[in-house]
Order: sequence, then structure tokens, then C-alpha cells
Amino acid sequence: MQTDQGQSQHDEFLRLFSRDSRRIYNFVFSLVMSHADAEEVFQETCIVLWKKFDTYQPEGNFLGWACQIALYEVMQLRRKSKRLKLLDDNALEALADQAMAHSDLLNTRQSALELCIEKLAETDRVLIEQRYRQQRAPKEIAASLSRSVYSVYRALTRIHAALLSCVNQQTLEES
Repeated sequence: MQTDQGQSQHDEFLRLFSRDSRRIYNFVFSLVMSHADAEEVFQETCIVLWKKFDTYQPEGNFLGWACQIALYEVMQLRRKSKRLKLLDDNALEALADQAMAHSDLLNTRQSALELCIEKLAETDRVLIEQRYRQQRAPKEIAASLSRSVYSVYRALTRIHAALLSCVNQQTLEES
């Protein structure tokens, strides 16, 4: 039987991990550049993250902590595998630093995009949600809205331009 504190810790781990799991996998992939190796390292990383979560400081950066563990797991795999020894440990650490910096930029842009989507007019937001969250084809969207496919494409092009401009502006304001 799990205590309330254990359940709370479990819930917090799941919340943080589900938020950052894709970014952790992408970080690993950027270091090993093979889906098979990335999957192996990611699985090992997940196990270590879960086992060591009680050492994680709640006010800390979960993604940074997880990526440090993932880097260690990549190095472990490199020691076992000859095909991953293209880079020495220093070069791998430099690559990891660059991957984290790029990840931070992507996170900033993702947050800006979410803000910009909220600012869209309701009709534009519905169109974007149907296209990307529901993954509906423009032809499907056009039929459901009783519009021409051409008008849907034109609207999406206009919305994309507005979102790009908004994201760039938000990113500039944050830096």
C-alpha cells in the first residue's frame, strides 16, 4: 500500500515526465542519431529517473536533471557499443550542451505559440485546432465548414503568417 506522500511523489513524477518525455527522447536521439539506440537509452533513462526521483529537488529543473541522467546513459551505451564511439566524451558533452540550448529555444517558441494561438480569433483558432490537433485534412475541414478547399488553404496560410509573426515578436520580447 502506498502512502499519501508516495502517491504524491508518484503523481508529481508522472506530471513532470509526461510534460518532458518527448523532449528527453529528442535529446537522446540528438546524441545517438539512431532510433534503436535512442529507444534503448530512453528506456534505461526512464528506469533511472523513476528510481532516483526521490533525489530530485522539486524547485529544480526536471528537464535538465533528466537530460543529465540521459547523457550518463548515452555514455554507458557508448562504453558497451563500438558503433557509438565516433565522438569522445568531451565532444559528446559539448553536443549535449548544444542540444539543451536548442531545446530551451524550442520550449520558448512553443510557449509563445500557445500564447499566440490563444490570441487568434475564434474562427481561426477552430481552424488551427481542426487542422493540427485533430489532424484533419483541409478537404475534410472545408466540407465540415461548407467552405471551398481553396478558402481553407488561404485561411491557413494567413493564420500561419500571423502566428509566425506573433511567435517572433513574443520571442523578441522575452529575450
